[in-house]
Amino acid sequence: MNCNVQTIQNCLDDYMLKRGKTEIGDIEANQALAVAGVLTDDQVHPGRPLRNLLRKLRDTNVLPQNVKQIQGSWTIKHSKTMAKVLQILQF
Repeated sequence: MNCNVQTIQNCLDDYMLKRGKTEIGDIEANQALAVAGVLTDDQVHPGRPLRNLLRKLRDTNVLPQNVKQIQGSWTIKHSKTMAKVLQILQF
C-alpha cells in the first residue's frame, strides 16, 4: 500500500476527469483508490482509510488546498481547479 499524496492526487484527478466531475466525497474517492490499487478500502466503514490519512495530513498541516473538511464531511476537488498563483487585479 503506497500512501504517497501525489500518487493519490493523480489517481483521483484521473478518476474525476473520466467521470466528468470536479468534486467527489471521501467514500467515492476511497472506492476509486481501491479499484486503482492505491489505497485499500474498509468494507465495514467505507472511506475510513482515506479519512484517516486526510486527518493525519490535516494535523501535520500538509493537507492539499483542494481537500476540505466541512462539518465532518471530506470533499476533494480536482487539483487543476485550484489557483496556483496569486492573481493581481489592476484598476
